[in-house]
Amino acid sequence: MIKIILKILKISILILLALILIGFLFEQIARFYFDSKRPDNNEFAKINGRNIHYKKLGNGSCTIIFESGLGGDYLHWQDIQKKLSKKYTTIAYDKAGILWSDPSKEISLKRYSNDLQELLEQTNCPKPYILVGHSFGGITPRFFIQKNKKDMAGIVFVDVSHPKQMKKSSEALRNSVQPPPRMLLSFLNEIGVIRILYSNVAFTAVVPKTHWFNQNVKNYFYRIFDGMMSELENDEKLMNEASQINDFGSIPLTVITAKYPDGVEGARDKELEYEYLAVHNALQIDLLRLSSNSTQIFATKSGHYITLQEPDLICNEIEKIAPR
Repeated sequence: MIKIILKILKISILILLALILIGFLFEQIARFYFDSKRPDNNEFAKINGRNIHYKKLGNGSCTIIFESGLGGDYLHWQDIQKKLSKKYTTIAYDKAGILWSDPSKEISLKRYSNDLQELLEQTNCPKPYILVGHSFGGITPRFFIQKNKKDMAGIVFVDVSHPKQMKKSSEALRNSVQPPPRMLLSFLNEIGVIRILYSNVAFTAVVPKTHWFNQNVKNYFYRIFDGMMSELENDEKLMNEASQINDFGSIPLTVITAKYPDGVEGARDKELEYEYLAVHNALQIDLLRLSSNSTQIFATKSGHYITLQEPDLICNEIEKIAPR
């Protein structure tokens, strides 16, 4: 009996190792294919020896800057950017370590600011600026906003993170939003499990699985993973830095807040969901204190991805504060 058990165990291990090898080879072939779709060299700026990828569209007299959230890349804004580029200069970019941009060892709001500042100068983006941030994109550009107050025509925060949201949340809520260990995710990423997962399950259910957003996450998660994890592992540091920058003067600020009519996507514990929404809504109101010229707008049909569910709402609010 023991010999049979050992034989079954040995066969099982060999099958598992074979599956891991097949998955690894599958993932490498997929990466080779998607790496071949790297953008043209004229879409990269060299900043402190690193390549930063960007997409600039339009030729207006002011520049609309799109700041993505945690792990978000330039494509997140493509529909909104195309529409607004008919009247304005627009620029979306991949933050360090995300998609096509090289990583940086320095994780600080000052570095985010320097990267963006240099990018705007190298690409000859005209002032004034309107900064549009989504999710964690309400944290990362704060130093840039403070440094460029006189050149800011406006700010639009789209369901953005608040520097105090973790401190205001219970331990149970904080634990519920923590990802699995980086080592485990990295292993699953390397052997193709993440790609297979997002081939069968949409990253977000607010748009179909075949939507370009879900397809982009599936295809390029391997290029998003390291940068996203670096931001996650340093979120407390970045939020502490952001909390020190709490006065945008009189820059027009629009805070677009999601109403979550269908609840919080992925939430399984109703009590934690209610807590999250209570903390989130209170801190969205607190964001209005950043400027003496602020207003709050509600995205009544959207969850967190207002950018996908109500893009026209965002465009309309940007146009309201854009210079005539």
